[in-house]
Amino acid sequence: MSKKKSFSNRVNIGFALIVVFLLVFATNRIDKRHFETVQDTLTTVYNDRVLAQDYVYKMNNIIHQKRLQLQNSNSTENQNNLNREFATLIDVFSTTKLTPKESKTFKDLQQNFETLKRNEGKVDNQKLIENINAIETDLDNLALIQVSESKYKVGIAQKSLDTNNLMSTLEIVFLVLIGVIVQFVVFHRVKKSMIKEVED
Repeated sequence: MSKKKSFSNRVNIGFALIVVFLLVFATNRIDKRHFETVQDTLTTVYNDRVLAQDYVYKMNNIIHQKRLQLQNSNSTENQNNLNREFATLIDVFSTTKLTPKESKTFKDLQQNFETLKRNEGKVDNQKLIENINAIETDLDNLALIQVSESKYKVGIAQKSLDTNNLMSTLEIVFLVLIGVIVQFVVFHRVKKSMIKEVED
């Protein structure tokens, strides 16, 4: 009878350990998913928002130089150099991940820039200034999108970290609870079997 009880206790302990192992494994998989979400968000924020904001800033500088050169009636060669720099930045910006709203604004920017290039040297300065104003508006809108998208992505990362923190807390509570239950079951049965043996 004692051997039977001992075997039963071992089975119970083994079962409890398996439950603990499965719990730790499951929470580890959940933690991994949350960390992947945070990692992906950080990469996206840098590649598609921080760098994109830098491209917008550089494009804004070029348009500002074009406005100054237009007022000073500088050479066409300088305008062509600035156009090449701007076109390069447009190409690089197009490789970032664009939201639907951002994609529309970016298309407007490309069209307005092509219009500006066509008009340079052909129309009066007032028309060119209107083209430049339209491009500056597009760039301002793109800059605002970078800020709002960064905020949104950081919010996702924070939510994932908060969930992960909650899961970790629940995991600790559950492990402590299982530990207490296992101890109670093991010691209660051992105590019962010892009492029975004494009585027998």
